[in-house]
Amino acid sequence: MFNFFKRVFSHSSDFKNLKNIKMAYVLAAFPTLSQTFVINELRWLKNNGYNVKVFSFSSPEMPVDLDFDLEVIRFDSDDLLGNLEKLLTEHKIELIHTHFVYPVGTLFTFPVSQKLKIPFTLFAHAADIFKYEVDKINKISEVTNSEYCKGIFTLSEFHKNYLIERGVPSNKIIITKQATNYEIEPITLKDNKTKSIVSISRFVEKKGLDDLIDIAKILENENYNFSIYGFGDLEDELRAKIEKLNLNNISIKGRLNGSEEVKKVLKDADLLVSPCKRGSDGDLDGFPTVVFEAMGYGTPILATNVSAIPEVITDGVNGFIVESNNKESFALKIKEIMSLSKEDILKIVTRAQKDVQNESSVEMTMEKLIEIWGGI
Repeated sequence: MFNFFKRVFSHSSDFKNLKNIKMAYVLAAFPTLSQTFVINELRWLKNNGYNVKVFSFSSPEMPVDLDFDLEVIRFDSDDLLGNLEKLLTEHKIELIHTHFVYPVGTLFTFPVSQKLKIPFTLFAHAADIFKYEVDKINKISEVTNSEYCKGIFTLSEFHKNYLIERGVPSNKIIITKQATNYEIEPITLKDNKTKSIVSISRFVEKKGLDDLIDIAKILENENYNFSIYGFGDLEDELRAKIEKLNLNNISIKGRLNGSEEVKKVLKDADLLVSPCKRGSDGDLDGFPTVVFEAMGYGTPILATNVSAIPEVITDGVNGFIVESNNKESFALKIKEIMSLSKEDILKIVTRAQKDVQNESSVEMTMEKLIEIWGGI
């Protein structure tokens, strides 16, 4: 099978042959609300005539309905690896792509590719490489040095250097942003009497939402209203903290269902905040997808200087940056932003809107993936 694959792609520029190849995305839980970038990739592949199926070993906690036809095959059983091997063979899969190194890449894609001699690629994001415990067991060097690993996609130079330090061959690392879906529209600045500050994320430690509640406390006498959108295990803890601090300027709104709801919230907001930090388990954000969406919609952004964020956002140029874990600085920065003139804000969000088109889109991500797959 591998020799056949090499023969088909003897000319790396001849991408049309990829449409004759049976491709598999091997994933953990799918389809899930927290991985819209994976859905964006698959939608693009299906809409452009590629033969792709998803093999997933669990059902997601927050499932979403797909707006395109896609075969999703579960390989959950008492013998996950054996069942995956059987299914990939039955469906005559010739190329595998996996999002997240651990657990699915390490435990399933890598060993099954070795056994069946199927080329594969990975996409490294955040928890799958940054968590301290995962860093010890994800076998990233062994996985990527395999002859069947044809590339590992990741989000930034920060990620690339992190992977190289762990023995990943530099010539196999491809930097590309996640497949972000947004629209570029005329920018209209808001005239909200009470300034609307929003956060959209999963409720996990690395997102810094507990810090955001403390920041709201610092600013409780200002004319700001904080809204937290999302879902996750920390919801009860966050609600309890808001109640304990007796805050009326911040509330948890719950999950947003789909890109249209995200778009409405962002376009109605005066500021998107992303107070990311390194979690106690070592986890870091790769790059918050919502930041790209806000850039596209013309919403000002305030984020912390973790991971890949400073490679995209330059303070005072296309957004605003502060150090992580510094609540006082974050609060002062919010006041600074809110005191800027409309002209100054317009200049920054216009620059952000231009910059995002050079940083992230579904088409840009897929061009990178197709380039690597077409050269196998």
